[in-house]
Amino acid sequence: MCHPLEKVNTKGAQKKLMTKHQRSTKLDPSYLEYVDALHSVQNSNSSIKHSASSSDQAIPRRTMPMLDQFHLCIHDSIENIVDVKVDGSCGYRAIVVLLGMGEDSWSLVHNHLLKELVKWSDEYINLLGGIDKLEELKRSLLVDGLSMVCNLCYFYYLKFSLNKCNHNCSMQVTMDKWMNITDMKYVIALRYNVILVSLSLQQSMTFFPLRSQPPTYFFVYHVICINHVYENHFVQVNAS
Repeated sequence: MCHPLEKVNTKGAQKKLMTKHQRSTKLDPSYLEYVDALHSVQNSNSSIKHSASSSDQAIPRRTMPMLDQFHLCIHDSIENIVDVKVDGSCGYRAIVVLLGMGEDSWSLVHNHLLKELVKWSDEYINLLGGIDKLEELKRSLLVDGLSMVCNLCYFYYLKFSLNKCNHNCSMQVTMDKWMNITDMKYVIALRYNVILVSLSLQQSMTFFPLRSQPPTYFFVYHVICINHVYENHFVQVNAS
């Protein structure tokens, strides 16, 4: 019997020839770099999203009374809401304060508007749709004992520059004496030469004085703003 010419390996499968790189047990460095870069990008995006969400948070505003009585779209424009006494004359009280006088001088507005209706009666008959409506508005401005109080208030205001008189000019008035902004809108705007803005959840309106020439710049006019809340009360509004 002859021995084989080549030694035969009888242990395990036949091995394939591999290079040193192929036999290495180390991970490809380029893969590790890729994984690190991926984590860095994800962390960076997470930080950016967190910063963006933080900056998108609204700056807390101070709580204002009766803000729920305003349309949501104008909340950011409201700087202050100032309530006035609830006695049936709240509309005139809000107007007189916005005109720069004391709240208790509301009776002056009655007097001024009544004189406005009398002086320009022909204009208001056409504007209001008839003499009956004009007379109704004139009666709504007549309150018992008001003439004497108005004269005293006016005297104190002109003579001593007092925004609040020293006597009692507050009285409870009946509903027929309440200010109806749909009737008094142009009377107020014309008498005081102001832009009157009337807000409410039901309807918001703006009224301009009709006798004066429109100004070149809006800020020339004095703008006053009131809001009808709870369907039975007026408050003064400071808006931007």
